[in-house]
Amino acid sequence: MRDPQFTEKQVLGGARLKSLAATELLDTPPEQYFDRITRLVCKLVGAQTALLSLVTDERQFFKSSCGFSGPAADARETPLSHSFCKYVVTTGKPFAVSDARRVAKLEGHGAVEDLGVVSYLGVPVHAPDGQIIGSLCALNGEAREWLEADLATLTDLAAMVDDDLALRAQARRAHDLARDNAILAREYHHRVKNTLAVSAALVRLSGKETLSKDEVVRRASERLLALADAHDHLIADSDSVALKDLSSRLLRPYCAHGAGADVDGPAVMLTHHQVTPICFFLHELATNSAKYGAFKRGKQMTLRWVVSDGSVTLDWVEDLSGAEPRSPEGFGSKLIEMAAKQLQGAIRMDWSGDQLTVSLAFPHGEDRR
Repeated sequence: MRDPQFTEKQVLGGARLKSLAATELLDTPPEQYFDRITRLVCKLVGAQTALLSLVTDERQFFKSSCGFSGPAADARETPLSHSFCKYVVTTGKPFAVSDARRVAKLEGHGAVEDLGVVSYLGVPVHAPDGQIIGSLCALNGEAREWLEADLATLTDLAAMVDDDLALRAQARRAHDLARDNAILAREYHHRVKNTLAVSAALVRLSGKETLSKDEVVRRASERLLALADAHDHLIADSDSVALKDLSSRLLRPYCAHGAGADVDGPAVMLTHHQVTPICFFLHELATNSAKYGAFKRGKQMTLRWVVSDGSVTLDWVEDLSGAEPRSPEGFGSKLIEMAAKQLQGAIRMDWSGDQLTVSLAFPHGEDRR
């Protein structure tokens, strides 16, 4: 017999306990499948008692038992001071005792003194990840020499327990995947519905802005392409998109013939609910600029933002010197206002002299719907 004196806390704790907890067997009621296993142990090995014991760093819990009686049987657990199964776990090997009364190192052991265990044979039980979480064992209140056939039988029955635990783990994973897929399906439906609603709103807005059919088609097409660009970002960057990357990409097509966009600000990650309205905000200002403002005349514009008190303030600043006279509302369409509303934010416009500033303030770091 291997020396049963071990640093139990080191061996019995750590990752092994996580594996044991993941089986979801601790402190659960008896189950017919495991009770059949312990009955087979008693019948095939000829033992008085059989236990399926799960070992923590403080106690052993009896998931199943056969031929076991007394207070420990009623409690379905004992402290480790009364456990031979802990030796199976700490050594990682079968543990056999023919007569515990004659083993000096087991003198005064609780299993011998209080439970009357004299002979013991136990083999490891494994979690699906291979961690040893307990023992399937046979006990007698009298001395007994264990045979190789007894060990082989117990090992085969323990393998059946291992297989069942592996199947349970697979079933839990399948259940989790099904739940996750259902969540994804609902989210996908939600996003598609939102996209169709936004698309319809874009067409309606474009129709209200002009009486020309060609102009309606052009404006609606541009806005729908901006929506598609927003979704390209969501697909490429998952559910988190950098504001600087998004802004630079959207404004790049307008930077030609001397026109430029100076984009800068602290790191801000947009949620997938914020990407679409930000795209519309920037697209509307950029197309207006290309038609009337700085981009049309090959000038620079700046886009800056700051983060303060849980809010992002985004400032579009544009040089309008030489631009044809227009009201500020001409640079702030209904779509910009709609974008601000979707962001649960606010728009402020300031046209002072030859400079237009459009400020958008919205909450930072929250996934708002």
